Amino acid sequence: MFSDSNINRLPLVFKTDAGKNYFQFHLNGQLASLEYYMKEKSKIVLTRLEISKYLNQVEVGSALIERVLEYVYQADFKVVPIDLEVKKYLKKNSRYQKLVAYDGPSNRHTKPVA
Repeated sequence: MFSDSNINRLPLVFKTDAGKNYFQFHLNGQLASLEYYMKEKSKIVLTRLEISKYLNQVEVGSALIERVLEYVYQADFKVVPIDLEVKKYLKKNSRYQKLVAYDGPSNRHTKPVA
């Protein structure tokens, strides 16, 4: 198993395959990926998390989501969470709520997507 410190040292890989974009971790020949696409110029839509059945899905999934959200923060983007696990992570980790894009026109009455 991987400790948090080992997972956090893994490089976050960006991959495009068959017209789809992914953030990925490679661990001992196994793969964890989070599919995404860009919306407008500053929103990253996170659509599907997939983790090898041979990995600790909760631990690796949380680490991958966190690393992607840190990337989103550093790049000054917003995130639109579609994947259910990403939505759950955002609800549990309020420090990332400021990254969530709103689902409608900008006004004070719109609600976050997550």
